[in-house]
Amino acid sequence: MATVNQPSIRPTNKLTAATIAAAVVSVSGVFVRNVWPSWYDPETWATLLPIAVFAVGYFIKDAPNQ
Repeated sequence: MATVNQPSIRPTNKLTAATIAAAVVSVSGVFVRNVWPSWYDPETWATLLPIAVFAVGYFIKDAPNQ
């Protein structure tokens, strides 16, 4: 994979998307725990977080921020 030159200190698109995915999974876990506690399993949600981050980071194209 080619190196992406960043003209500023802003994070890359890939890093930003992965961070947003982590936040969405975390908030979703809190929502499920409060609304449907029988469906909430801490081990499942702990495993889901890195999978979601990896998946989003994999599919987002990395490009310099303008």
